[in-house]
Formats: sequence, structure tokens, C-alpha cells
Amino acid sequence: MPRNLIGGIATIVIGAAYLVMASGLRASALSDSVGPAGFPKALAYGMIGLGLVLCFQSLVALRARRRAGVVGGGLTGVDANTDDEDLGTMHCVLRAAGMLALGIVYLLIVRYLGYVPSVALLIIAVSLYLGTVFSWAVVAIGITGALVYWVVFVFILGIPQPPGFLAEFF
Repeated sequence: MPRNLIGGIATIVIGAAYLVMASGLRASALSDSVGPAGFPKALAYGMIGLGLVLCFQSLVALRARRRAGVVGGGLTGVDANTDDEDLGTMHCVLRAAGMLALGIVYLLIVRYLGYVPSVALLIIAVSLYLGTVFSWAVVAIGITGALVYWVVFVFILGIPQPPGFLAEFF
């Protein structure tokens, strides 16, 4: 069974379990029309939907591989070849570990530097880590993205973010 199909099924199961748990959240007298379970339910439906998409894509790719094996003179092409998903597995694991490390560094510095500089550095670092060539455009995108996130969270959603050393300016 292809790894993407297994991942899709696992995503559906986790989303369904999350939906069951979100459905158990009780509404209080202070809740709005969405209720306390509204956002968790939306996340659960999103997970289930994305799991279904992943399963569908995996099945379509599997069917295409089998057809290509039949056209090429039998199923030996499918059975004899190493699965493309297994190639470079260690590279993918190390790349994911690097992304996790960037996230951990962000969590360690956000309290001290503050939200805007930390998110700007995170956007720049992720861009460079993923292979973007350093330029002033990358820096500008990082700063602009951080400011947009700050406006969305602080002003629009009313969620305070860690000010860090910038607290005296605001």
C-alpha cells in the first residue's frame, strides 16, 4: 500500500477523532453563534477533507503506475522497480527536521525579540532554507509578512502577541 494512501487514511482517522472530541465541547452562556467547538470542528473537517484528497491522489497515481506497467509489457515494471516514494526518504526526514529546528528556534526567541522581528526572521530563514537566493526582496517579504500577521492577530483578531524589546514603542 503506498505511503501517501496510508497517510491519507491516518489523516482521516485523526480528523474524525478530533471531530468527535470537538463535538463534546460544551457551549457556555458567553459563547457566540459559532460556539467554542466551531473552530475545532472546522479544523477537523479540513483534516478529513485533506485526507480524502490525499487518498484520491494516491489511488490515481497507483492506477497510472499500473497502467504504465501494463502498457510496457506486463506488471513487471511495477513490481520490479523500487517505489519512487522510497527514494530520498532520509533527505526528506532531514529536511523536515531542519524545518522543525527552525520552528523551535522561533519559539525560543519570540519572547525576547518580540513577535514582529521573530516572524520576519522565521520567514527569511525558511525561505533561505528552502533554497531561495538571498536578496533584499526576501528581507522585504519577511518584514512585510511579519507586519501583516501582526496586524491580523493584534488589530483584527484582538490576540496580543509577545512585544519583546519593542514593547516600549507601542
